Amino acid sequence: MRSVINQRLGLLLSVSVTIIYMATIAPIAAQMPPPVITIADAYRLGEPIHDQHGVVTSSDGTCLFYRHWPSHGPSDHVVIVLHGIGFESGPYKVVADGLNPRGIDVYGLDARGHGLSCGIRGYTGSPAQVADDVGAMVRFARQQHPASKIFLLGDSMGCNYALAYAKEHDNQLAGLVLLAPAFYVDTSQLISLHSLLLMPYFLIAHRKPVIDLLDGRLTASSRDPDFIAERRSDPLAYKKVSFGYLLDIQRLIHNWRRDIAPRVHAPILMIQGDKDKVVSKKDCRTFAKISASRDLQFKTYPQVRHTTLWDPETPEILEQVGEWVTGH
Repeated sequence: MRSVINQRLGLLLSVSVTIIYMATIAPIAAQMPPPVITIADAYRLGEPIHDQHGVVTSSDGTCLFYRHWPSHGPSDHVVIVLHGIGFESGPYKVVADGLNPRGIDVYGLDARGHGLSCGIRGYTGSPAQVADDVGAMVRFARQQHPASKIFLLGDSMGCNYALAYAKEHDNQLAGLVLLAPAFYVDTSQLISLHSLLLMPYFLIAHRKPVIDLLDGRLTASSRDPDFIAERRSDPLAYKKVSFGYLLDIQRLIHNWRRDIAPRVHAPILMIQGDKDKVVSKKDCRTFAKISASRDLQFKTYPQVRHTTLWDPETPEILEQVGEWVTGH
């Protein structure tokens, strides 16, 4: 009798493990953009794109897709845009539309594992890999514009990418533009019932994409209905992410109070909406206070939510960014 019970328990355990495994792996492809394995894949998938574009290679051989929006004349300022969570470079043409008329060249980089860049979907890569990726784009931009000043513009998660690079290489930059930096999430994101219901996945399947980027979080982060609709339909953007992915983003700036804020001396423009309920406003203020940069400007917009680039006040925000960039 005991033998039969043990067999049944063993079968039940085996089935349970199989179900968890299939639930973890099966949906991933549906929640993420198509895989890009080689440089040839990146060029092939990029053929229909009308923006100027190309591929650079990181130090470990990973191909990284970029877009280029040149200014309307000679340029001595270049801005490299690093996108937000689960996103890709295409929609950031909004930055170029605002900055190109000022004579600022703009590049947009697809992070590894995102958009049309190579890399495992659902992973950002290590902090060292991310810094190398950004460095590859900085070097390329400098080759194309040897006399120009190079700036990084990070959007939310992209700020973590910018700081991961600037931690060791801020002498290569003329400045950083940080839009709603993701030092930590807003506490409301942690204590919601929906978040609590997802916690078992943090324990047993932390790489399963169960955190929906297109639900109430999206509508709460932007006042632009057109952007919300386009974000939901973008085939190159993530629909869901995992707890592991969020931890990857946080690791990029681990111990930022000790290891990043005192070490980044480049000029910084930081902008955040007062209605931001996605990332911590308190940590943004703390960074502004303890940063080693002697040229740091922190501007808040009372009615703006987390998304600063797709908002009724975006033209004003980009006007400020353009003035700041050309002033440095």
